[in-house]
Amino acid sequence: MRTRVDGGFPIEPFDPKRLPDPSGGESLHRLCLKAAVTGADAFRLTRAAVRRDEGTLRIGNRFVAARTYREIAFVALGRAAVSQALAVNEALGEFLTQGYVAAPDALPHEVPFRSTVAPSTGPGHPEAAEVGAAVRELALGLGPRDLLLLLLSAGALGYLALPPDGLSVAAWQAELAAIGSRGATAAEVGSIARIDALGPVGGRFSDGVTAEVATLVIDRGDGPVRLGGGPTVPVTDAERTDARATLERVGDWADRPSARRAAFAVDASRRIARPVNVERPVVIAEPADALREASAAVAEKKWLPRLADLTNALPPEAAADRFLRRVEEIVDDLQGDPLLAESKGIVVFGPMTLDLAEGVDERPAIGTFLARTSRALRRREMTVGIARTCGAPSADPSPSGGVVAPKGGVAGVPARSLPMRSGITDVGAIATAVVPRRP
Repeated sequence: MRTRVDGGFPIEPFDPKRLPDPSGGESLHRLCLKAAVTGADAFRLTRAAVRRDEGTLRIGNRFVAARTYREIAFVALGRAAVSQALAVNEALGEFLTQGYVAAPDALPHEVPFRSTVAPSTGPGHPEAAEVGAAVRELALGLGPRDLLLLLLSAGALGYLALPPDGLSVAAWQAELAAIGSRGATAAEVGSIARIDALGPVGGRFSDGVTAEVATLVIDRGDGPVRLGGGPTVPVTDAERTDARATLERVGDWADRPSARRAAFAVDASRRIARPVNVERPVVIAEPADALREASAAVAEKKWLPRLADLTNALPPEAAADRFLRRVEEIVDDLQGDPLLAESKGIVVFGPMTLDLAEGVDERPAIGTFLARTSRALRRREMTVGIARTCGAPSADPSPSGGVVAPKGGVAGVPARSLPMRSGITDVGAIATAVVPRRP
């Protein structure tokens, strides 16, 4: 169940000075992106999930008496951390006693708490030790009558996961990259990192923590257990077995030191249940929210919205091929449909992770997706766009996505860019195909 509230962004994500004339050919793709980001806006949805009305406090899907807690603190980690921090600060105001934020963007002065500004990455972040220490200090300082809000979005894993004993950050990053290059998917590498890493991941966040912990997640499609390394969700025996099978499949297991194999062994003595003071993670925003809003926006303009896939975790070129194939199937299926005859055409949506680890910059992969699409487009009337929903840091002028058309630009270079500010949300990348109806 989700409760939604009206209201715009606390920070405008789209810079009007950088947007070209809206009459251009990419205007419908821009409409889709803006609607998608609005639908999954981390500020709005976090604000809906955390609310204080008179004597009642809403936290995720629960309602409790506000007097239940002596202190309320929060930790916000990931690419949408600033929006989430702004939301809880607005919702709780003076009732917040402590807070900490780690994000690629600077924390606005309206939120008077500690923060670390560092780029978002996958596992093996150079700032992870500093961030982890700050998070643990705050969490361990709370007592059993206190509440800790753990706010997670893509990139949280990099801020929390520390390399295994004996490995430097660079060596661990290289090892994980090698596992991926030998055939493990990004999701499989993320699971391996969740199990292998030190630090407050894999259910260890709550070790020694006596406060009640409520986790609110902005999910890009990987699921709340894997996001951020599942800091409050203990690793199950099935996860360990699957991760070991992956390591064996890609040839990493045999050479792995015995001390590092132990984390992947099934052990009945390990805790696999959540502590009683830790609530199950609640997903407050996900790709479906973005797609629902984008579909409604194009339908209002008399276009026919359709979904290519529920998920597409393939690498960029394979993802482009899959998306174009699904578009063709959808277009063929709708031929002769009265709904198509009454519309301006078809808009097909597809959520993408591009087989990238959580927190990794998708822009190079988006360029590859667009290059492949530019070469493979066959319909003269069709345009294809793709953009990540988290935008780019304000100091980085490069676009977060682009639009291509047949013969619309040099392969690998988007014909038109889709600039957007970072920190608003992150529910992965969204691809759109616009196919006008033939007269």
